[in-house]
Amino acid sequence: MAIKELVDNALDAAATVTLVEVDINTFVISDNGPGIAPEKVVELFSVTRPMMSTKLIRRPTRGMVGNGLRVATGAAFASGGKIIVESRKVRQELDFDRTTGETIVTATDDSDIAAGTRITIRFGDALPIDPQATAWGNQAIQLAGPAAKPMRTHPSWYSAPAFTELIEAARGTAQDLANLFGVELCNASGDPVERGQPDASERYIDPEAPASELSLDVLNRLAPPPPKLLPVPEDSFGGAYRSEKALAVIGGAVPVIVQVWARQKGRNGADDITLIVNRTPTVAELSLYSGGDSYFKGCGLFCGLGRVPKGSYHLTIAITTPAIALISDGKTPDLTPFRGCIAAAIGSALRKSHRPIRRGYTIKDAAYLAMAEAYLRASAGGTLPANARQIMYAARPAILEMTGHSKLNDVYFTQTLLPAFMEENPETSAHWDVVYDARGHLVEPHTDHSIPLGTLHVREYLQRQRRHGTGALISTAGGLHQTAGPGDRYGAVLFLEKEGFEPLLRATRIAERFDIAVMSTKGMSVVAARALVDRLSAQGLPILVAHDLDIAGIRIFGTLGSDSTRYTFTSTPDIRRVGLRLEQAEEMRLQAEHQEIKGNHHKVMKGLQRYGATHNELLFLADGRRVELNAMSSDQFIEWLEAGLLEHGVQKVIPSVEIVEQRARHILGLQRIKQEIADLECRAREQAAMVDLPADLAERIRCEFERDPSIPWEDALGLALDGEGDAS
Repeated sequence: MAIKELVDNALDAAATVTLVEVDINTFVISDNGPGIAPEKVVELFSVTRPMMSTKLIRRPTRGMVGNGLRVATGAAFASGGKIIVESRKVRQELDFDRTTGETIVTATDDSDIAAGTRITIRFGDALPIDPQATAWGNQAIQLAGPAAKPMRTHPSWYSAPAFTELIEAARGTAQDLANLFGVELCNASGDPVERGQPDASERYIDPEAPASELSLDVLNRLAPPPPKLLPVPEDSFGGAYRSEKALAVIGGAVPVIVQVWARQKGRNGADDITLIVNRTPTVAELSLYSGGDSYFKGCGLFCGLGRVPKGSYHLTIAITTPAIALISDGKTPDLTPFRGCIAAAIGSALRKSHRPIRRGYTIKDAAYLAMAEAYLRASAGGTLPANARQIMYAARPAILEMTGHSKLNDVYFTQTLLPAFMEENPETSAHWDVVYDARGHLVEPHTDHSIPLGTLHVREYLQRQRRHGTGALISTAGGLHQTAGPGDRYGAVLFLEKEGFEPLLRATRIAERFDIAVMSTKGMSVVAARALVDRLSAQGLPILVAHDLDIAGIRIFGTLGSDSTRYTFTSTPDIRRVGLRLEQAEEMRLQAEHQEIKGNHHKVMKGLQRYGATHNELLFLADGRRVELNAMSSDQFIEWLEAGLLEHGVQKVIPSVEIVEQRARHILGLQRIKQEIADLECRAREQAAMVDLPADLAERIRCEFERDPSIPWEDALGLALDGEGDAS
């Protein structure tokens, strides 16, 4: 550990570092950096000094904690050894005062080290011999390379408290602090070159003034763009590889790159897990549970990985970031802020390590070769509509044969490969009639007409003609004006991303009280749902979306009215967000839970920002948290929903004057018919009471049963009585 700390400090200061094992207790670390001023050596290698303020500077350096030299010095002195530091042609042999514990120089001499630094560390006999003492140091050297380009900090990585802490610990001038951010200051009476710059007035801070003269706002305006984090080269380790990028909240939003290499060792046995932080191995107790719903824990972290095949694995995790918190005063990093991208990267790499080696074709290539024949087979030669899953079943044998796989992901085929093929091959698929199963429903208010959100059902619903006539006075429509679609029946659509709220909505009669249709889906909106939204929006109806406060929910809201490779809107839909919003969840104090962030975290967050997520919501989601609509109690949900509908101006429907007058005359006619029917019913009952019934009714029923044994006895009696009442 002590050797690795010296190597880390050398790598942060220099491009080239060497580690030589002289004997089992003596090691030499050399670098070609700027060197150490002789008068600073005792202070830097003091065991009793506090940790350096450099730990407060947010840079992706290996020695970011600021106590590496102190740890190495303590290990040498405590074991009865010594340290020799050679730099700038001066050689100093160090020991410690047995009374005060302070580091002292016991011998000084000339050295041939003019550039860079050479440190010789010898451990005493009190320290057990470690045959792998140089392993971590050599690995750090092997991974050497800048963790950022250039190696500087940036003001956007600090919160106000974090920057205040840095200011309070700063020992130099304002310019010394500004140098860390790549900012050059100037005095108003100083260098005239700066006066020609657009931001020269902001640079008029005395470079020799105290560091406290600088503010975070000024540095944010003057600093160049943030330095780019550089990942560990992918070929540094073997196995299945996955990389994730994200923003983590650590007293400010800081970038992070998480890389994982996974390799299965066997079915049983202990896992080997290595953690690398900013290109250097780190002490950490980490464990992995695989098999079924798997998880990973350690360094303050407990995260689910999804389903991972059981086995023993060799796992290497590399994290590159300018800021990382510690669980204790030691060197154990707190991985909690990176939970989402760590879980996504580890889970993906572990699953990827089990994927079979493809023989010949990729799944996409094989699917494209089999697609046309599969459609013809599924659609009876193109004469009938074909369900997407029917096409998948028709294509699957050929795909598995060409790839060597044992199974095919049906969702990947139906939702990705099939639509992509049709878009890329328009001539082949121009007359294909591909339909998708219903993944939700639209329910009209008052009528309870329910339309499954499948291709054929929505197609039929959109082809219905609106009825403008009064309709028959006697019908099965009850007392309602006959409608088909919006306009006279509903004036807005409530879109719910899940189907579990229908009983609650029915019990509270939300749809009827606001005259809204309720559309609910299972997950992302399908083509049929978008086609329906397109047509309803063209008739002036707003679409109000209620969704979970999570990545999937915001994506559902953002994509519901957006063009895709499978559907292009004919009009601009009026899509409005009811929520759930972060401020609403916080106001109701709803319980948050963990969510796994899959894919490239940076791209995920950019997409959510494009879909309308606020800055605070992005930070909340980047932290791997989510809030479901189900976190609300039933009364909370209804109160929240009613407030949202009122906010967006949803109100009861009153049709046109023409429709109202037509319906009024219809009602008057129906009232007249009801009165006449009542009179007719009274006369009919009187006449029936005067008829003499046959004595053999039971026998007649048996005869009817012989003719048709499937009918109930009431129908048989009706047939037996035919003509009996005519004479009266």
